[in-house]
Amino acid sequence: MPDEIVLLTGEREAPYLTQHLQVQAPALAIRHVATREALDAAFAVPRRRRRLIAFTTNIVVPGRYIAACDLGAYNFHPGPPTYPGVYPESFAVWEGAKHFGATAHAMVRQVDAGPIVRTEWFDVQPGWGRMHVATLAFQALVRIFASLAPHLAAQDTELPPTGESWSGPTRFRKDFEAMCQIPADIAPADYAKRYRAFGEGPFQDLYVLMHGHRYKIVNPWTDADLTREMGQAPPA
Repeated sequence: MPDEIVLLTGEREAPYLTQHLQVQAPALAIRHVATREALDAAFAVPRRRRRLIAFTTNIVVPGRYIAACDLGAYNFHPGPPTYPGVYPESFAVWEGAKHFGATAHAMVRQVDAGPIVRTEWFDVQPGWGRMHVATLAFQALVRIFASLAPHLAAQDTELPPTGESWSGPTRFRKDFEAMCQIPADIAPADYAKRYRAFGEGPFQDLYVLMHGHRYKIVNPWTDADLTREMGQAPPA
């Protein structure tokens, strides 16, 4: 059993994930961190029998922290092995992927490249946008976490790899931002596709550059739309 688990995730996810782990090991010490500063503080004091779990975080964990985890470090990625990197749901919608999912993998220095320990897949229907796909991927990721929680909380051994491999290009923030720039003369059908993949949701990511100025495209997404897409998903 680990002496400590460092849980790198958001404020809303942390109580739900902590509960899953502590059901398996009530005495387990779990240190929740949500920022890079908190992560640095957690690793400032060396500790044996430590395990790191990252869940839907955009914080890149330094390699020295991964190496300092005697019981391994694991990342829960809201996308399948075919879409490593950031915003996998957006690129999947843009490319017309017919299948999507979620992945848990051991962490290495390179982003989304470590041995895969669990995946879950689902079919993507034509016309689905980024929010619908992301919601289903999040639900799949929670199920993966629940299935692995007994091992992560109570076992010292590494999770066995599935033998699946990562494929496809690793996307970075700059790749996403490039797709969010909309040409001023874009055709209506092309804009609809770009919006569905990169603009849908409450984030207001799309923009137009004109005469050296950046104009944000404000979409009509509402709280009711978000509630409909999230359905019965666990808190995000």
